[in-house]
Amino acid sequence: MVYFGDIHTHNAISYAHGSIERSFEIAQEHLDFFCLTGQAQWPDMPTMPGDRHMIWVEGAQKHEKLWPQGCRMAKEAYQPGKFVTFTGYEWHSLNGDYTVVYPHDHGELIFADTIEELAEKVRATDAIMIPHHVAYARGWRGMDWDRFPADLCPLAEVYSEHGNCMDDRGLHPMILHSLGGAVTKGTISHALSRGLRFGLIASTDDHWGYPGAYREGLAAVWADELTRESIWQALTARRTYAVTGDRIVLEFSVNERPMGSELPFDTQRQIAVRVDAMDEIDKVELLKNGRVVHREHVPTVLPTDPFPGGRAKVRIRWGWGPWGQLAMERTCDWEGQIRLEGARLIRATPMFQAGPFDEDRRDRLTNVTDHGLNFASFTSRRDAFGEDATKGVILELEGQPDSRLVLDFTRPSSLKIERTLAQIMESSSSHFTGAFTSESVLIHRLLTPKSYGLEFTWTDRSDQPDATDYYMVRVQQMNGQMAWSSPVWVDAR
Repeated sequence: MVYFGDIHTHNAISYAHGSIERSFEIAQEHLDFFCLTGQAQWPDMPTMPGDRHMIWVEGAQKHEKLWPQGCRMAKEAYQPGKFVTFTGYEWHSLNGDYTVVYPHDHGELIFADTIEELAEKVRATDAIMIPHHVAYARGWRGMDWDRFPADLCPLAEVYSEHGNCMDDRGLHPMILHSLGGAVTKGTISHALSRGLRFGLIASTDDHWGYPGAYREGLAAVWADELTRESIWQALTARRTYAVTGDRIVLEFSVNERPMGSELPFDTQRQIAVRVDAMDEIDKVELLKNGRVVHREHVPTVLPTDPFPGGRAKVRIRWGWGPWGQLAMERTCDWEGQIRLEGARLIRATPMFQAGPFDEDRRDRLTNVTDHGLNFASFTSRRDAFGEDATKGVILELEGQPDSRLVLDFTRPSSLKIERTLAQIMESSSSHFTGAFTSESVLIHRLLTPKSYGLEFTWTDRSDQPDATDYYMVRVQQMNGQMAWSSPVWVDAR
């Protein structure tokens, strides 16, 4: 079973925003597992203009005082089979940032002046270390791979709100912070090319106290059950992959061994890939030693293609509102109901981003049944991640062309929308809640399995027994959302 979580996220336990209680409540609403990682220390912190470095100094002092409370709340929130918690914290350095994560709720807050000292002390515990935003320049909190404690790091964070650390080109560039852009020798691709071995995850690194914030990154794990022991075993065995936002399901194996595995040499490598995406698939790429060796696409789906009935997915977004030049900043509250008539709801996946920050408001899907759900949400251009002032939900359903989707909004205004699945297949539609500049709702075009599902096998052969090869899969949807698998290594003879 695949589970989604966030094991690197922040709130007011240190210098970020939002109460600890709020973060646990939000995480329980829509995640399978969660680790709160407050900013604990920065031993080589530089002095900053205007004493801005005191933000970190005071945040670390606050974190030390609140650490026991965070551990206690992790213990209280753990519900085997429903919601898994871990404890951890973040250790800053100009030579690379790490989270220290424990497999339980009573970890030790370790203090250290160097990466080497931190690693030595962590080795005496049952914790692991996970590097993040690795692609920044060395000396600017990017990763110094020469000092990487590989034995303690089964995983590395390839994506967060900082951006894409897989390489120094492509989608999701690192542009949101003053630490600069991605440099080649800091990237995950560079580290793998050097022979380092670790699995991949994403996590939000969110500072608005919103675990699992949409588009900021999630960790996906393949585990037998939703318990601490099972999730931890999957993390340490590297049965993991990273998604940027959409909860893409990705299975990948080499010679029937799952992602994260290390295989003995074999001339024949039978590779199997299955993708269940949340948007139309753009491409699925198989990489060998960092190079694309095989690429798959799905058939193009046109608006003129009829909906044959059966399974489908539809994305619904609400928000937008007045653009910045109108100087009409506001937070819009949304409430309503989504119903299916003549169709069955299989799954509802939220797309709730962190902004705008609000301690009291909540985004929620409630009363979820086979026939619909209720929702409450709030949107604003203020604090919108990537200037995307929307939130929403993705419905996976089963129905017929004449089955109906009914959206009944009570806030911000009374608005009822009815469309058949055949109509949604033919065209997306935009619906406004009031006069010009008011917020709106977008129902995206319907997706059928042939556009979001892909499964293939591919055989590779190697006649070089002295060479170790690693394989991984990269998924890209048409909306730009991505997934990266952990590698599988085939060792030299």
